[in-house]
Amino acid sequence: MLLLLALTVSISAVAQQKTDYQKKGAPMPNFYVSRMDGGYIIPSLLKKNKPVMIMIFSPQCEHCAYIIDSIKAVRNDIKNTQLVFVAEERNKEYMNGFMETTKIKDDALFKNIGTNKGELIYAIYTNKILPQITFYDASHKLVKIFDGNYHFADVKNYFK
Repeated sequence: MLLLLALTVSISAVAQQKTDYQKKGAPMPNFYVSRMDGGYIIPSLLKKNKPVMIMIFSPQCEHCAYIIDSIKAVRNDIKNTQLVFVAEERNKEYMNGFMETTKIKDDALFKNIGTNKGELIYAIYTNKILPQITFYDASHKLVKIFDGNYHFADVKNYFK
């Protein structure tokens, strides 16, 4: 009886463990981002064996627009990295204005921009300063999270 109780407690503890998606080496979480062009982004649509950068931002954030400009400036260095830009669904009404202001509306580099329809932001956002930039390797395992204060020069070293 005691063995059965111990086994039940062990199985229950394992079942309740959640993946820490903010830990280096963690897999990219499942997500659903509604693209501004009417499409959607889910992990299975991202190319396998290619790194991924996910930028969580607010369309009302001036620093986020600055980082977009910085990414545009290094576009020639971004050969293989897949880019995903995601804002909270509640900011959807500001997205078109942000895209026009930053001049990315028809820019193919920024085609994967949209709003969070699932748990992506909840899973990877560290609750520090926006924008947060999260890099995954070619196996889609977490490599680095840039949150808070960082220099873009450090970020661009992660583009492949």
